Amino acid sequence: MLKRILTAVVALAIFIPVLLFAPYPVLAAVFGLLAAVAIFEITGCIGLRREWWLTLATMLLCAAYVVIPNVCNDWWSTTAHTTDVSADLINLVSDLRRVTTELCRVLLVLVYLVAAVLRHGKLPTDRLMLQFGMAVYVTLGFDALSRLAALTSVDASNHVVHTNLWLWVALCIPWVADTLAYFTGYFLGKRKLCPEISPKKTVAGAVGGVAGTGAVALIVFGFAQGWDAPPVVLAGVPLAAMLLAVISIFGDLFASVLKRQFGVKDYGAIFPGHGGIMDRFDSTIPVAICLMLLVNLTPLGSLL
Repeated sequence: MLKRILTAVVALAIFIPVLLFAPYPVLAAVFGLLAAVAIFEITGCIGLRREWWLTLATMLLCAAYVVIPNVCNDWWSTTAHTTDVSADLINLVSDLRRVTTELCRVLLVLVYLVAAVLRHGKLPTDRLMLQFGMAVYVTLGFDALSRLAALTSVDASNHVVHTNLWLWVALCIPWVADTLAYFTGYFLGKRKLCPEISPKKTVAGAVGGVAGTGAVALIVFGFAQGWDAPPVVLAGVPLAAMLLAVISIFGDLFASVLKRQFGVKDYGAIFPGHGGIMDRFDSTIPVAICLMLLVNLTPLGSLL
């Protein structure tokens, strides 16, 4: 327990200042690095890490997909339209964003097609395709986190600034849901939720975590934005938070299914007592993906 607490304190002491003070390109690079490490951990879990060229290509392509297009987009929204830059530079950055996005997608597919053919009989096809799918899943998650961090607002001086508020939402909802689920399950939990997947999770814990997350979201929103918001907003905020809490539980269980299938306890050991990057972000990845969708396609995006 002491090891877990010390690890958490050190990790938060490093991660929180980065979230608060790092310029966006640094933050995007951090998420790209986290994506690459998570993919490295997954290759070890699935058992294909010995194919070093495949592991390296996957890590580089996925990290590039997370970092380069998002940094280009951020430059476009915060710099290109507010400073005197040449049209050639604007076009160059736009082309770099578009080319990198498409090239990473195509090359990732081609790499796995080549691996499936040239290593036929040596690489199990089911594991190869599982690794491909997990690489896409992880990349979409950290790309969503990077895009949430890139969202901007205009301050009182009419300057475009990063608020990182949606990023904090994506990070905090799984943590709040997991913490409340733990304590609710500890005191009230009797019936197991999915004993064959995660023996410690209980139905009461899941219900408490989801309901508690909705309550916390409503309280935080009410004090931050005011209780005079329209009723539809005051109802929509906790409902959205509860939906994301449910998704975080499924993300956690999904990652546990994969670990149990291959007989591993943790994806990695980068955090002593806590596992690896994938162990810490297993519930955050699907939450970030779904939150990005909600922010872009629903009125939720205009609340913060």
